[in-house]
Amino acid sequence: MNLTYRHTALIRTTSALLVVALLLVGGCSSVRLVYGHLDWWMDRNINKYLDLDGAQEDLLSLRVDEFHRWHRQTQLPRYADYLETLAGNVDDPDTTPAKLIEIEKQVDTFWHSSVVMLSDLLLPLVIQMNEKQIDQLAENVREEREESLKKWEKSKRKREKQFRKEAKRWLGDLTSEQDAMIDHQLDTTRFDPKRRDAQRQKWATAFISTLRSKPEGYEKQLREMLIDPQSLWTEEYRQMQEQLRTQARNLGAEILKSATPQQRAHLKTTLLEYASDFRILAAQEH
Repeated sequence: MNLTYRHTALIRTTSALLVVALLLVGGCSSVRLVYGHLDWWMDRNINKYLDLDGAQEDLLSLRVDEFHRWHRQTQLPRYADYLETLAGNVDDPDTTPAKLIEIEKQVDTFWHSSVVMLSDLLLPLVIQMNEKQIDQLAENVREEREESLKKWEKSKRKREKQFRKEAKRWLGDLTSEQDAMIDHQLDTTRFDPKRRDAQRQKWATAFISTLRSKPEGYEKQLREMLIDPQSLWTEEYRQMQEQLRTQARNLGAEILKSATPQQRAHLKTTLLEYASDFRILAAQEH
């Protein structure tokens, strides 16, 4: 699911809070409400990019419903199992960055499964678009990129507040030592949004060009670009992303190492509450 990658590497990786990449919602009490409207949310956001006719819109709705049903029945139980495993390991003294890499890899595996499923459902619809619709797709992507870049450059303070909010959601009140760790991380992290924008432009240009020209094997090429956009990353951009992930893992390890018994109890309770919500959702028919 392009649940908008996606969050920054900083938030995705920090401590066991990595599971926030799976949630995208405010608190446990709202998980079921928000997830119940996932199909509407996806339909709305995909239509922001694709200029579809009536029959295509109907097909899109069917494909989104199919994805939602698959995700509810097959993925949510996996998430619940993993959250319960994390909850059982909250008191594990191993809080090294290497341990967090294991969590990160599992989250990436969950994400990959959803991306593959959604890509396979939607790509046949994308391939059917005519030249005018492809032109509109290119324009919509360009406008979204520009708007995203403007928001990033204007919202540094907002991102800092969001980072602290995520940390408090999982651990409860932070200690002064942990606040200082976060301050240091935010002050020293270097992320160039213009590099990100350039990389997104590179991907969009390659995807739309392939969609227009339809060279031999183009369907496979488009699928690979949807499933693995990192394959088009420049080495410079790849190094920047890995540096961000490394910094985030180090911060996560430091925070977990300093966690009080009360914070560990809070983290365990929160993980189990999310797992419970996911199981309830998975058991629902629609």
